[in-house]
Amino acid sequence: MMTRRSLAGLLLMAPAASGVIVDRTAITVGAKVITESEINRRIRLAAFQNGQLPDFSETSRREAAQRLIDLKLVEREMDLGHYARTPPEQAKALLDAFTTEHFRGSPEALRLALAATDLTPADLQAEFAEQADLLSFTNLRFRPAVEISEAEIEEYFHNHIEKVGAPPMTLAEARANIEQILIGERADLALDTWLQDQRGHTRILYLEKELQ
Repeated sequence: MMTRRSLAGLLLMAPAASGVIVDRTAITVGAKVITESEINRRIRLAAFQNGQLPDFSETSRREAAQRLIDLKLVEREMDLGHYARTPPEQAKALLDAFTTEHFRGSPEALRLALAATDLTPADLQAEFAEQADLLSFTNLRFRPAVEISEAEIEEYFHNHIEKVGAPPMTLAEARANIEQILIGERADLALDTWLQDQRGHTRILYLEKELQ
């Protein structure tokens, strides 16, 4: 008996007919799917935000695919843990801030720039929402468990502030900022470790072997 999931998979993988372009599944991550268009869009979005031309080489596509796998693993965990997602109004505020900073507040100028790389403002807004979700997940899941010692704060101060001599400040003045920097770094490391563990316990199927 064909389930709804298997039917959806066949539709995604079926050849195009009557001139209709059908998106293809490139990778499955557990029950989640990564399509060809997602990989291409990831490349375009990264290039746009970095002020570069999109690179669709095999290496670039593999890097984009691996990034999407990580995001699918986080998305699955957020679903299971009922983590709050970035609301549309917050994502829109992030898009507006980006427009103000890079396009003098002109939505039309942003739209034209995005269109040049086959993107839309909705694509970029979704990207900002995804980035905010990842940050929220990292902060909620990993930051609370991080403990930073006074010795680590002092070591960072001597190596990264006092030694370079700019700007002049005391350890007491820099302590709070240093602690947040170190907590962020430790949380990011914990996220990377968690992702590696999740990859090892998740069935990841590459329908395009070159993406592996």
